[in-house]
Amino acid sequence: MDNELQNMEEAWFLNAIMENVADSIYFKDRQCRILRASRKMAITNNLESIDVLIGKTDTDLYGEEFGQKTQIDDLHVMETGQPLIGLVESHSLENGEPNWTLTSKLPLRNAEGKIIGLLGITREINDLKRTELDLQHVATHDILTSLPNRYLFFNRLDHAILRAKRQKTQFAVMYIDLDNFKLINDHLGHDTGDRMLKEVSNLLKGIFRDSDTVARIGGDEFVILIESINKVIEPEMIAKRILDELSKDKKLSAIGEKISASIGISLYPQDGKDASSLTKAADHAMYQAKATRNTFRYFTAPQIPE
Repeated sequence: MDNELQNMEEAWFLNAIMENVADSIYFKDRQCRILRASRKMAITNNLESIDVLIGKTDTDLYGEEFGQKTQIDDLHVMETGQPLIGLVESHSLENGEPNWTLTSKLPLRNAEGKIIGLLGITREINDLKRTELDLQHVATHDILTSLPNRYLFFNRLDHAILRAKRQKTQFAVMYIDLDNFKLINDHLGHDTGDRMLKEVSNLLKGIFRDSDTVARIGGDEFVILIESINKVIEPEMIAKRILDELSKDKKLSAIGEKISASIGISLYPQDGKDASSLTKAADHAMYQAKATRNTFRYFTAPQIPE
């Protein structure tokens, strides 16, 4: 086979790949400008023609922030000759949705071995990333209510302790147990009990700030991290609001019997300086409240200045 025929065959194979492969393939020069790109890359960027990509940089296509980041990677590959394999990245599409990709970049050399650019191959992995995020959510959230579970709560509590130590601030842990919930489950059925738990979860989420954590740690037990308390009376005010809203919630009344709660409160740092001590103190205070029901108790009565 003569050189001309071989070159024609190689060009045909390259064109077939660039036209049909499911990944974005591109060649860049030393200035990080696109020399050639696959049809998939044009489709991904909502462009009718591949020609529009030629001469463009990632900054032109994806904006300053993402473009500067990829340029650093490109230049590192071209200056060191070291390939970059399996880089996971994300940039926002025009509709605001993240586009997750897996990218490899290799130095492009001429016949003399001099690096004249790079070859990049990028694959969209949005389905894989969504599955990964779904699995992460299942691992850290309660299936019934979608609230944080025990694992995520204690993780956030550990971080809250570190912040409070550093900033010399206070926070509260609130332990909530629904009164007579077992009887409601037994009399009205587990489906009704689950509906009640979902409604109580929605009610609690509506009371607390985004910076707080409302978690379900099992059965009818909820535990709440209330961050950055300015006054020690604040948890008491919140507990009273919870009891009041539970008593008059129309959705809960429509589901079945009225529901109330017993609430225990512990404060950092006076009731404990680690996650275990604080939750045990709140749990103990909750059991004291259980003796009366539909009320709250502090683990240690706070000293409120007159």
